[in-house]
Amino acid sequence: MVNNALSLLEQGPYAPRCPHGHGPLTTVTDPDAPTGIGLACPTCGARRELETSMLRTLLNPETSTTRFDVPLAGRTRPEPAREDPTERIPVDELWKAPAPTTRDDLHQPLPSPRPTPRGLRPDGTIRTTGWLQLGHRTISSGLWAALTGLTLGLALIDLTSWLPLILTATGYATWHAQTRWIRPASTAVNLHRTTADRLTPGTAIRLHGPIGPVGIVDEITPVRRNRIRIDLDGGTHLTVPDTARCHVVDLRS
Repeated sequence: MVNNALSLLEQGPYAPRCPHGHGPLTTVTDPDAPTGIGLACPTCGARRELETSMLRTLLNPETSTTRFDVPLAGRTRPEPAREDPTERIPVDELWKAPAPTTRDDLHQPLPSPRPTPRGLRPDGTIRTTGWLQLGHRTISSGLWAALTGLTLGLALIDLTSWLPLILTATGYATWHAQTRWIRPASTAVNLHRTTADRLTPGTAIRLHGPIGPVGIVDEITPVRRNRIRIDLDGGTHLTVPDTARCHVVDLRS
């Protein structure tokens, strides 16, 4: 009867199962168990003692409430710890060198393009307004237009007392329309002077002394002894001595 009970224990509907999902346990000899018989998983070795109450349940299943399909309880022999191979590699050694491009680099804002000067002409040169500068402060030529209107109005004040005010406003409005829409011009401030051989691409320089139109340097090329060719954006070029002093300017409109 005991053999039949053990067979029922291994193959019956309430056969104890491995807690690791390897299937039913099998009976083995266990001198440490009270009954001398234990249960073990043939795959991972998980063990359970075969207690006297188990045998009683197997022999009289109708009078017992014990089930053998529940997780194993009691004394079990722990499974040897399995070493995780990923723990052998320090995390900081997985990345020996930084990537040449990171996701943060892709989100860096791109340099904004240089705004188009208001006085840009088809040949690449830039028409400018204003011809008087005190230090780095320019005096707008609009002031001179207004003063011209005021002077004319004062000369003709006998005609009407409002004429100086009217001609002053007319002079400034005419200048404003001329430099904005009729013949657009940019405001340029002279910063300093440098020799032609020290100019760099992208620098704005005066083309004719301290006043007049401006060009943006595109390339500097020595052409012959002590001479330099300055190519400007748009195709215009100048050939000057390498020691020629050029006025570097700041375009403000």
